[in-house]
Amino acid sequence: MPFSAISNNEVKGKVLDVQIYIAQSAVLAHSLLYSTDPKPGGASFQNEFDDTKTEHFLAGGSSLFSPILNLSKRGILVAENHLWFEDAELGFSIHKALDRSTTWHKSEGNTILGTILMFSPLTLGVAHSFATEGMRTNINLNLDNAVNVAEQFLKNSTTEDCVYLTQALTKTVSDRILPSKKEEDNFNSFLKIHQNERTNLFEFTKFYDARDLVFHELSSKYRITLKCGYTTFTRTYEENQNFKNAITQTYITLLSEKKDTHIAKRFGNEIATEVSNKAKETVKAGGIFTQDGQSMINDLDDYLRTSHQRTINPGSTSDITATTIFLALLQGYRP
Repeated sequence: MPFSAISNNEVKGKVLDVQIYIAQSAVLAHSLLYSTDPKPGGASFQNEFDDTKTEHFLAGGSSLFSPILNLSKRGILVAENHLWFEDAELGFSIHKALDRSTTWHKSEGNTILGTILMFSPLTLGVAHSFATEGMRTNINLNLDNAVNVAEQFLKNSTTEDCVYLTQALTKTVSDRILPSKKEEDNFNSFLKIHQNERTNLFEFTKFYDARDLVFHELSSKYRITLKCGYTTFTRTYEENQNFKNAITQTYITLLSEKKDTHIAKRFGNEIATEVSNKAKETVKAGGIFTQDGQSMINDLDDYLRTSHQRTINPGSTSDITATTIFLALLQGYRP
């Protein structure tokens, strides 16, 4: 069991301890993903992007601590009946996190967009779960329960949360994240359609889930993260006791499982499908477990970095991998 190594150093069951535990796990998950190589097409110490360097990713990752800490507190307060689900201020928290993250670096890009979108509802669910378990963090969480609670936070959010998230997305990435001739693919269109109704962030994510993998995960109880990402990570780690290899294998497996919408938006569906197929062949060859698989991982990395004028970055896959690492750390796995 992952907690066996720290059984003699149990974390005290206090609210602040739980908040810090979750927030530190979030920051570390972001940093571990970045530091891992090989990671085909992904940013790392050895493979920086032109517009976002190592210092920008590290600065963005450190900025996760405060919003995750605050969301953890709200998840606990809801569990203890001091707040209602709709009082979590999920949309505002994401908006504020994205806005403040850019004050920590001079790059125009935002290095935590997908991460904070994925982590925020999950943080509320995880904190709620820890609270119902007596504030003990040295236990294995029921992850299905945690994502069920996360969905309840999404479903019980408010129209105001949707307004805040729309503002954050429009400011951070513009409409280019969902290129389409259809008006409803604009990030403001959801609010236009529901302008006279009470709605919530769950409906927001459902509205865009076919066009963005992160929204798909949020609207489907983190299905790919749990069924593919987490199971691959734990199996790989248990087999070779190597955290970095577990991340690489998870990343490749996730890339093979679902077409990366970040690639599709920037390079087209044909390229996204080709990349996914290459990843499938890599996993079939054994991935990090075989010499052929390792060679194919390097070949895929070369293809993603050299076949076009700019690196083909599987950003959606990276976001789901980061969420997988977040869950693994919360469950006691350690690098």
